[in-house]
This record gives sequence, structure tokens and C-alpha cells, in this order.
Amino acid sequence: MEPVQNQEPEDNSYLCFQRTSSLRRKWRKRYGGLDGNKLLEPNKDPDVKDYLGITDDNPQQRFEETASCSFPGTLTQNQVQTVGQGLVQKPISLVSPGSAANNGCLKPPLPQAVVQPEDRGVPLTLPWSPPQQTPSRRRAAADVLFDSFASEGRLHVNQFFEAIWNSGLHKSDPRLRECFFHLRKLQDADGSMDRNTFHRCITGFVSLILKALQGRFVIPDFSTFTEETQKLFSRCRQLLSVQEKEKDSMDSMKWGVAVCTVDGQRLTLGDWAGSLALGELSWPVVYGVAVDLLGSDLVHRYVGMEGYSRYDSPFTLTKTGIPHSPLTETGAIITTSLLQLAGRLSSEEEEKYDSVLNIIQRLCNKEHASLNCSSYQRNRKASVRLHGLSFYLQEKKCFPDKVDINAVLDLMLQCCSTELTCESGAAMAASLANGGLCPLSGDQVLSPAATRSMLSMMQVAGMKEYSSTFQFKTSIPAVSSSHGSLLAVVPGVLGLMAFSPELDACGNPWRAIHFCQELISTFQLHSFDIRTPFRQILAYRQWKAESEGYQIINVLLAAFKGDVQALRRYFLSGVDVKAVDYDGRTALHVAAAEGHAEVIRFLLENVGANPALKDRWGSSPLQEARRHNREAAIQLLQAALTS
Repeated sequence: MEPVQNQEPEDNSYLCFQRTSSLRRKWRKRYGGLDGNKLLEPNKDPDVKDYLGITDDNPQQRFEETASCSFPGTLTQNQVQTVGQGLVQKPISLVSPGSAANNGCLKPPLPQAVVQPEDRGVPLTLPWSPPQQTPSRRRAAADVLFDSFASEGRLHVNQFFEAIWNSGLHKSDPRLRECFFHLRKLQDADGSMDRNTFHRCITGFVSLILKALQGRFVIPDFSTFTEETQKLFSRCRQLLSVQEKEKDSMDSMKWGVAVCTVDGQRLTLGDWAGSLALGELSWPVVYGVAVDLLGSDLVHRYVGMEGYSRYDSPFTLTKTGIPHSPLTETGAIITTSLLQLAGRLSSEEEEKYDSVLNIIQRLCNKEHASLNCSSYQRNRKASVRLHGLSFYLQEKKCFPDKVDINAVLDLMLQCCSTELTCESGAAMAASLANGGLCPLSGDQVLSPAATRSMLSMMQVAGMKEYSSTFQFKTSIPAVSSSHGSLLAVVPGVLGLMAFSPELDACGNPWRAIHFCQELISTFQLHSFDIRTPFRQILAYRQWKAESEGYQIINVLLAAFKGDVQALRRYFLSGVDVKAVDYDGRTALHVAAAEGHAEVIRFLLENVGANPALKDRWGSSPLQEARRHNREAAIQLLQAALTS
């Protein structure tokens, strides 16, 4: 756009729009076809009016009224004034966050250490709520759900529950807890319910249930994922180190893994329920909190962003005189001291830890996360090393001004003494994989920018001296502690936490490292893996560009295996389960030949398959069942033909 001469300062903000084809596509996708370039170039046709009913005689008024509908989240109360004639809106300022317009001039940005959310010009994140649907669409979706499970007009609640659990959702999932409570409470004595009662129970939960049963989670076939992960877990359990062969103690044989995806699918294996001290796992959390409160620029004035330091002595600094990384002992001390600069944390030292603990609990969906007082007292008595490092940092003038070093060390030890289980740690890792948003509660705990910085530091320095090798083999962020726990994040997919007390020469749990490397290799989770449809059974994602021919093959394959869950998933996703292949055979023909009674019952009662349909050789499903002597299939098909 050509610059306009003698333009008012407050109009300069509109020049950030660029007339590109990509912007048009994004604008149409987000705002339903309204082209952003039309806001800048008024329509030349006088007969055409915009959707607000305002003519193009006043382009500026048209722009302001259109922008008021396009950016509802960016308006503040003082930008809209109600006048007797109607609604008059001030122009929207599109300046960068942290600055504001005042009498045509820009105020200098506030220091990041004291910027509050309301000063940044960014709308506050609202709590998660399910997508809104019209009552008619909700009822239609509920009818499809009921029809896919109903038998003779009744739905069996246990069968409905089993299908949802198979999708990977946990029984304690807070998003569905109320729905399951009402289903259990209102079911009849035989464990079934009618259509109207089912509608009452799942109102408000249809979207999530449909997403689970249609296989639209990040891991659509969770049963296959569980089976393969259990095999990996068993193979890793059988691995023994030299020390284990000599000692053969019970503590060294502990081995647990927990997985949580960004959609809330969960898996726990082995000794996952024991309490584990965070230790070094708390260092990236403290760093993320500091970046979220102060900004990465201010934090990295005091601590570097290099890979793990290979120096033998911790009494080393960078050439600029700061610690190498926030995931070293010296870097963790400096990062913890920066929390005293945060205005949003409490001024009392005891309440600062409560604020950090609250963030950890929100990342874990308020599951098991608490302070182990006995561990804290032990660490406090053995903190001579930390005091020595803090005196060295104080001599090198690495601390911010007016910092209480004793309070900093106490806060650091309290964070290291916080306890988690593998299950709650996996939920925290899934929140990090989801950009700081907890998938189970919908709570935006950390900003996406702070989460990105946190994962970046975990990737380059989280595994100590083994960080570069681990990054080469897995390409995922991870951090380990000397207590034997490892927290790994696959961004956008899942988070996991593993526990094995046996450590390698680098101070990492070697069994957990081997499990992560095998998991990444098996499910093609490496950043540079090229996923193909030929590995669809082991791949963690569905093949999205699936043609009609592939759909028919998958339906027939599910009928051949007797996989009712897969057939129900295809049915709820809109796939024609009654489709025929080039030989005229349907899923009912295949199920009858294999004798899968559950599949035949589902196809007849829920899908409405035709039991009299013949293939190219003139064979019906009943003839297929008789040819292979499938008695249960013969009875079901005969009853369907006579009814």
C-alpha cells in the first residue's frame, strides 16, 4: 500500500495489513468469507451494501463498524460509547502489545518486569468451555450416538462406557465426570436407558464424546497404541544393568511409565503410582514461570541459553559473566532469584512457593502435587554446595539488585522437594505439549511463548551431557533428574513421565531413555520422520487423505477382524459402512463368513445393513455363513430375514 501523506498518527496502525492472497484465505476462514482487503478498499459499486446495512458513502465509518464486528476480543470499554443516535466507535489501535495511543502519540512501553496482563493490550484467556451447538444439531448428534449403540430401542450403559474407555479417555476425566454420574444414576435396573433419558444425560458433552468415538483424537487407534507401548514397556523391564545383576534390590527394579496426550488420552504402566520428588525437573518449570512473568529478554540478561555446559567445574560462567543455562545449578539459582522481581507473585516468601506450587498443580490438572516436608528438611541441611555456588555468583555480581539469597535458596529447595506421581507428571508434560494449556481442564497456565522457551531449553540442556545425543535420536524436549525420573514432551502430540532409579554415567535414567527412543522410532514421532500410509497400523495418526477405496478396504478389514469399535468409529465419522467392493461384497458378507456375531448384530441393528444383498457370485450373507458352518451367524441372519 502506498503511504498516505499528512495522515493522522492514529491511522498509521492500519498500514500493518498487507494485501496478499494468504491473508485473504486466512480472513475468509476465520471470519466466514469477509475479505480483509475490502475493509481497506471500499466497494466502488454504489448498489452493493455491506452486511451491516451501511452504504459506502462514508468509507471510514464502514471500516470502523466492520472492525467492531471482526475484532470483538480486542475492544475495551472506553473504545465504545453509546450516543443518543446510535453506536459510535473509536478507531482500533493495532500497535504492538505493551504500548498505547495517547493524544496521537505513543507512550514508551512499560518495563516487562512490571507489565500486567491488562497493560499489554492482550485479552485475558477465558476458561475452556465446550463448543456451542444449536439445540437441533445437538439432538441430531445425540440421536446418531444413540442409534450406534441401541438394541431394540434401548442403550446399554456399560457398552457405551467401554467404547469411550477404549478411545483412551480416563474414568476420572473431569470433562466427562458429570455425564457419567448422570448415566449411572438414571440407568434402569438392567443397565439400559431409553432415548430421552440418554439425551438428558449427554447434553453438553456430545462434542467430546463424538470426537472420541469418531477417532478424531491425536491418537485415533488408542488400543493399537496401548498394545505396542506395552510391548516396549515389557522389553525395557527385561533389560538389566551390571549394577542390577549384582545388587538385585527391589528399589532398583522399580519401573513405571505414564502417558497423556494433548486430547486427554491416558495410559499408565508399571509402578506409576509412587510419589517422586521433582528435583531437577523443577528447574524448567521455574524458568517457564519466570519467562511468563518477566519475558525472555529480561530473563536472559541474567542467564544464558546455551547447551549443557561441558565444564567439569560448576564455577564457570559465559564470556558475558552469566550462567550458561537455566537448567544448571548456577542457572537455576539465578532463575529462582528472578521470581522476586515478579510483581504478580506475592511479596511474602512463603507465598511465593504457594504461587509456584499452584502453577504446577494447574499444569497437572490439580492431581497429586505437594511439598514433601521431610525431603525439604534433608535438602536444606545438605545445601552447603548451593550456598557455595550462591556466594560465587554474588561475588561475580550475577544476582539482580536487592535479592535475598537465603530466601532464593529456600524457594529453590522447596520446588525441588515437590512430589508428583508419574500420572500427574504426564499430565504436566501434556500441558506443555499443548502450548501451556491443560488438556483436561482447559486452563491456560503458561503462555505459548513461555512454553516455547521452556521446551527449547529442555531440548538443548535437559538431559545433561547426553542432551545432544538424545536430541539427535529423538528430537523431542526432555529433562531428567538424579532421582530417576524423566519428563519428555512431543509437542502437539503427547507428554510422558517415566521412572527408573538406575542412572547412567551422565546421571540420567538409562531405561527411561531407551524407552523414549524406542517409542519415537516405533510411532514415527521424530521431527524429521516422513509418515506414510503403509505404516498406518503402527502410526499414531490417521491417514487424512483417505479415498473412498481405502475406506471400503478399511471397513471390510474391520469386519474381517471382528473389530466392532473400528466399525462404529467409521459409522460415526460418516463412512458408508454398507458400501460394496468391486465384487459386490459388503461388511456383512465378510462378518458372516468369519462368524463374528457382534459385528453382524451391529451391522443389522445399528447400521441397517441388507441381509438379502447378493454379491457378484449370487451369494448372500446367510449362504456365506452356511458355507463356513457359522451357527451363531446363521441364527442372526435368519432372524433378520424373517422379521
